[in-house]
This record gives sequence, C-alpha cells and structure tokens, in this order.
Amino acid sequence: MSYMTKAALRETYKKLRMLLKKEEIAAYNASILAQLQGRDWSDMKYVHTFLPIVAHNEPDMWQFIDFLRLYFPSSHIVVSRANAANYVMDNFLLTEGVTLKKNAWGIVEPVDGEKIDEKLLDAVIVPLLIADQHGNRVGYGKGFYDRFLAKCRKDCIKIGISYFEPVAGIIDVGPFDIPLDTLITPEKTHVFERD
Repeated sequence: MSYMTKAALRETYKKLRMLLKKEEIAAYNASILAQLQGRDWSDMKYVHTFLPIVAHNEPDMWQFIDFLRLYFPSSHIVVSRANAANYVMDNFLLTEGVTLKKNAWGIVEPVDGEKIDEKLLDAVIVPLLIADQHGNRVGYGKGFYDRFLAKCRKDCIKIGISYFEPVAGIIDVGPFDIPLDTLITPEKTHVFERD
C-alpha cells in the first residue's frame, strides 16, 4: 500500500478491523499476547495499557493484564480516564478495588483510584488502527495519546498494538505526533530505530 493520509487510513482500517471474524480476532490476540509475554517486563515498575473497546474489535489486553499480575506482581498496571473537555487523559492504578465504567465512547475507564503521574511510566501499550514503517500511528483522531505520550519520560517505551502490518508511510505526520518505539502485530514485532 502506498503513502496515505491519516483520514484515509483511519477510514480504511476501521472498516477492515470491523470485517474481522471472531476466530481471526482470537488468533490475532493469542499471537500478540505471546509476543508481549516474550518481552522482559522485570524492570518495568509502571506499565500503562489501554482497555479495549470490544464493539470496535480492539485487541484484547485483559489477558496481558492477567499475565503481568501473575508473573510480575511488583509491576503496577496503569490505565487512563479520558477528559472530553480538554482532550487529556488522567492515569490511575488498576487495582482489584478500582471501579470501571464505560464512557460516552464505549471505553472502559476507572471511576476512582490512585492517580499516577505520567513521568513514572516505564512503558505504554498504545492502541491504534494502523502504523507506518517509521512508527507513526493512526488512532481515532482526537489526539489523546499524543498529548499523553508527550508528558511521558523520553525513555518510556511506546509499544503499539495492531492487527495489521505497517503501511509504507503516512503523508500528514505532524510535529506533535509521537512515534512508537515498537509495533506488535500478529505476524511479528517491529522495532523502530531512532536517531
């Protein structure tokens, strides 16, 4: 596939993801989980992950959360709550006692809990529709994650999760777009070199 705009890629990959069959999604999730399990999480004290929008066929991160809790109990799992008024995300520890509720976009979010500063995060698992071969990502177009990632430490590892292999490039990458360090797809783990 040639270079495309974010809007064109967003439209294309939203449709393609909704066309996936349940069996395909289950197989893709299993492959992505296996690759996540193959990474070394021992030095990651704070790992941020998204909670999937099931109605949008987003990759299932719940098994990864269970894996981290079981094998890396000293790692803290962090999830976000979106603020629609200013397009920022507040981050909270995901503990057994936290209440989760769907927001207006169908995203499951914490209602309460202990707030966590972005600077504490060692890794962020990033949702997306598609990425390119340079680590640039296309999400839903609201800019929540770019604002959030800009507040994280420079050494925070940004790991994108997608059912689709990266495209050649995105035409309209902007100065505030934060690229991924790694992209995990069902086929493989892509690592993007930075200068």
